[in-house]
Amino acid sequence: MFSYLKQLDLIRTLTAFEIKLRYRGSLLGIGWSLISPLLLALVLYVVFKNAFRFETDNFAFYLLIGIFVFRFLSVGTSVGMRSLIDKAHIVTKTPIPREILTISTTLSYFISSFVELLILVLILAFFGVGIGSAILLLPVCHIVYFIFVYGINLFLSAFMVYYRDLTQIWDVILNVLFFASPIAYPISIIPANIIPIYMLNPITRLIVMYRNVMLYNRLPNAIDFCYVFIFSCLVLIAGHLFFQKLQSRFAEVI
Repeated sequence: MFSYLKQLDLIRTLTAFEIKLRYRGSLLGIGWSLISPLLLALVLYVVFKNAFRFETDNFAFYLLIGIFVFRFLSVGTSVGMRSLIDKAHIVTKTPIPREILTISTTLSYFISSFVELLILVLILAFFGVGIGSAILLLPVCHIVYFIFVYGINLFLSAFMVYYRDLTQIWDVILNVLFFASPIAYPISIIPANIIPIYMLNPITRLIVMYRNVMLYNRLPNAIDFCYVFIFSCLVLIAGHLFFQKLQSRFAEVI
């Protein structure tokens, strides 16, 4: 199932190409990746902090971490779902495993997202947030997150070959996920009887994990970590099976 992972040189080359392509001709480069979430955080901070009066310490940083973490899912999948149709010439004219196109696109956004988070850590430190040893687990959290996003991209990219209006549907789902996750509000406002259902959302637990290591200098909760890791692995395996089932007609349909 994962034999294509042996072609590391090809994956590395395509990933590097994706990163260069994204910032080619860009004046600010990765700076644009920071401006967008910062502006969104500013708007949400004004709305939620003043309108709803949440009693959350370091609410601005709490909000920023949630937005930056969610950004990997939203941008990574929105681009990842097009990894096959945007490279139709490769799909139709070369025999390389199609998964390589999807994983290289996801990896490029994984790297960009991790750089964004590192810059955010520097911003937090500059404003006096105590960054402790727990931050060493940030790469581990992000690798688990990558597994989850890549698994979703296997579903989306395969489905996108057959149904091009998936983009609009996925945008709606992302908007629902954004407000169904504790990005702009604390989990404490969720009614106790709904919490068990609310916590089934792996994005919720991921955001809590990131905030623990980046803002509160705490180790991720073991239950949260195991839940997200197992859930991500299941999504990856299911995504692979789905991808393999549909890929026989990619070259014909695309």
